[in-house]
Amino acid sequence: VARGAALAPQRSRGGGGSVTGSAAGGSEGETRLIPQSLLKKYIQYARANCRPALRGGTFDQEKIASLYVQLRKESTSSGGVPIAVRHIESIMRMAEAHAKMHLRDYVRDDDMDASISMMLESFITAQKFSVRRSLRRSFAKYMSSGEDRVHLLLHILQDMMRNEAMYQTVKRQQQGRNADDLPEVLEVPLDEFEGRARDRRIYDVAEFCRG
Repeated sequence: VARGAALAPQRSRGGGGSVTGSAAGGSEGETRLIPQSLLKKYIQYARANCRPALRGGTFDQEKIASLYVQLRKESTSSGGVPIAVRHIESIMRMAEAHAKMHLRDYVRDDDMDASISMMLESFITAQKFSVRRSLRRSFAKYMSSGEDRVHLLLHILQDMMRNEAMYQTVKRQQQGRNADDLPEVLEVPLDEFEGRARDRRIYDVAEFCRG
């Protein structure tokens, strides 16, 4: 929660905001900690008012089914903790708790990813030390990676910047100006960038924009 309070999206003063093709340097601000009294009120409000719903279209159900099958297979072959339906139910409950912590009305893909990561970390550390490394490799595709999200967001932003550069080139040609004389800084709308990120099930781009 403390991290979330410090990572508010940065928008321009004029309105919706934009993402620019060059970043100005600056000192990184300190993380603002939430006072304990406010944190208690936050938790009380979340408990009393938030009932996140599990909707089929908001998270990957096939991913959960595939994870269950592989968990059963690995637990049987490694002779470790047996996996039952209740473990999948635990993943659902943890995803709901994660969504409730963010005051959401429904469970999103990132809530489910956080829940799966916690479940897999618990499962892997409960196994014999000799098989932990192979298990981490086997379940790597299920464990959310911040680095993967950064690469995907960077790809989206580069594509938007290329389209903007092409638009500016055509615009200058139509105006009879030198097509190579592009502006030093290209800007794309922040809300469009956020929308394209949401299409890829990435709901928070604030930390990426700060970086």
